[in-house]
Parts: sequence; C-alpha cells; structure tokens
Amino acid sequence: MSILFTIILWFVVLAVALTVLLRSADYFIYVAEKLGNQFNVPSFIIGATVVAFGTSLPELAVGVISVLGGEPDIVTGTVVGSNISNILFITGIAILMSAGFFIQFKAHRVEFLLLVFATILATYFLWDKELNLIEALICLLLLIIYLVYVVGFSSKNDKPEVIDNVVLNWKNYAYFILSILGVWVGAKYTTDAITSISSLLHLGSDVISQTVVALGTSLPELAVTAAAARKKHFNIILGNVMGSNIFNLLAVLGLPAFIGIMNLKPYYVEDSNFNQFSLPIMLAATFLLLIASFFKPTPRSFGVLFILLYIFFMVGSFLGINLLELV
Repeated sequence: MSILFTIILWFVVLAVALTVLLRSADYFIYVAEKLGNQFNVPSFIIGATVVAFGTSLPELAVGVISVLGGEPDIVTGTVVGSNISNILFITGIAILMSAGFFIQFKAHRVEFLLLVFATILATYFLWDKELNLIEALICLLLLIIYLVYVVGFSSKNDKPEVIDNVVLNWKNYAYFILSILGVWVGAKYTTDAITSISSLLHLGSDVISQTVVALGTSLPELAVTAAAARKKHFNIILGNVMGSNIFNLLAVLGLPAFIGIMNLKPYYVEDSNFNQFSLPIMLAATFLLLIASFFKPTPRSFGVLFILLYIFFMVGSFLGINLLELV
C-alpha cells in the first residue's frame, strides 16, 4: 500500500468521522434549542450557552480523547483554529452578507470583556507550551462564572425568538442520547485520523487540527450564520461566536487538561511555531472583533479584512510562518 493511498484513506476516515461528529452535535443542538424555545429563553442566551456549547461539543470530545491519548497538540490546534475561524471566517462572511451588520457592544460588554480576558489569559497560559493543573482549574472556574452570569444576569431585555412550534417526543430524546454516542465515536476516529495524517505528512498534529478540522467544524455554523444574517438576527450570530470562543478557551482547554493531568497525562504543546504564529493571530482576531463593534453598522471592509487574514492564517499554518521573524 503506497503512502499516497494511505494518506487519502485517512483523509476519507477524517471526512466520515467529522461528518458523524458534526451530525451528532447538530442533533444535540436541535433538541436543546427546541427546549430553550419552549421555555421562552432569550435568543442571546440560547446562542451563548446552548448553541455555543453544542457547537463546541465536537472540539470538547476530540480534546478529551486526544489528551488521554497523549496528543494535547490536537486540543490547542482545534481550540485556536476554531476561535480564529469563528471570528475571521464566520463573522467575516456575516459582515459581507449584510450591509447592516450590527454588533451591540454596549448590550453585551461583559461578554466582550470576558472573551478578550479569556483570550489573553489562554495565550499567557499557553505561551510556555504547557497547561498545568492550576491554570486548568482557573479556566474551569471562569467558565462557571460565565455560565452563572449569562443565565442569571445577561440579556434580561432580550425577547425570546421562537423559530417554530416543534413538539419533542420520546423518539427525539432517544436520538438525542444516540447523538451523544455519535459525538464520542466521531471524536475518536477524528483524533486517530489527525494523528495518522500528521505523521504521514511530517506535520505537527496541531497544523491539521487548526486548519482542516477547525474549518470542517465551522462549515455547519456557516449555514446557520448565512440564514441568521439574511434575517438580520445578529444577536444569534454574535452570541454563537462569542459564546463558542469562550467555551473553547475555558472548557475545551480547561476540561481536557484537567482530565489529562488527573490521569497522569501532562499537557505539553510540542509544535515549535505555535506561540509565534497561531496565538498572535487569535489575539489579533479577538481585538479586531472588539474594534469592529464600535462601528454602527460594521463596514463591509472589516469583512474583507477578516477573510484575508483567515486565508493568511491557513496558508501560514502549513508554511510554518514565524510572525516574530516577519516583524
């Protein structure tokens, strides 16, 4: 069996595993959203908690399995790549699609500040390419504080947006349970495929996870973003992007690291270029989103800038660009 055929075979496995992973997570989100609508939960809270957690569920499952398998690079690559994709790719497309895209900074300033703080904190924690027990616990503590704030205090003036009147039955709950199993099976084979492809191509496992996997997990969100942008439901887009990024930084980093350390699996990042390219771009993307929020509405030029930076990130990841050397 040739190396080329083996690489192609593992890419097929990756595609199938990602499909199972995303389809399962998608059904999880579907049921959770319907429950939220039935209980008249405001749209921003649904976006920032239920949808954000659901869209981060694949990354969380991959994270736990990869750390226990001794591949923490996959976690950091997936988290950083997903956060960059959410801001530069997803939000960039949303801005380009809608001339009236409006980011409500004043209404959600606490969430914005928490996102910026979590990004800076995660960058500081990962700069030495290690996440220790104290740092993992800090991430989880901030996650709890965020959830308490969003559910208890945030968006009190948001009006519920009931999308439809679907009534859930026992079959929905049965498939809901099966979807959780599908997430874990998909995550297992996604991790195996990333490890194998990276080894065959002589690349760091974080390169595949922060480009191919991160883009793959962002594609379903792109469809949701496009629909929400056409209907001018900007709160859903904003809540999803911000909530998903906060979950990634605090839960997808913190929980797998904690589980790994408790199972005597230390969290080390082996990629020599990780903190000189990917982390600075994640920081820059977060601050660009903050800057864009002060324009009412957000100019489409920001959308162009976001997409160009995302292309630079994708190309630079494979070329191993060192931003510090460029500066």
